[in-house]
Amino acid sequence: MWLRAPDRDVTRMRCDLERTLHDGAAADMSALALELGLISMAAEDPDTEARIDAALGMLRRTIDDLRGIGSALYPPVLVSAGLEPALRSVAERRDLRLRLDLPRRELGVEARSRTGLLVVDHLHTLCPGSAVRIRVRGRRFVRVHITDEQPGWPGPRHHRAVLRCA
Repeated sequence: MWLRAPDRDVTRMRCDLERTLHDGAAADMSALALELGLISMAAEDPDTEARIDAALGMLRRTIDDLRGIGSALYPPVLVSAGLEPALRSVAERRDLRLRLDLPRRELGVEARSRTGLLVVDHLHTLCPGSAVRIRVRGRRFVRVHITDEQPGWPGPRHHRAVLRCA
């Protein structure tokens, strides 16, 4: 089965959305959580303190949800650490058994972003406990071969993509 990689514009848009969520909303909510924590410590009424603590718990869950959405759009590790750490991070969070066969030299920025999003999007379709083998070759024309075996599915499935990168 052929997979379709996101184009340059979609890749840039997803990266910008993740950055906006992380640097905007999640950062503002984190500052609000700190402020609520300080207010809670100064509260003398146990009922008020309990209400603030409950609101603080809800705020922390919301921050985690926003960060989860942001990393589903574009894993921040892909920019900071590269393709392998990003794929391992997603596989770990999704409880997938991952085998990687990547080029020895790091891909260029565009190839890394587009290849990373292609693979991450596929990993998000797999159920926990799946075994996945990912092979990436090339630099200007990047070839991706993903083999996955999901529990309860008959046999492995093969997925391929070819990306033309600058």
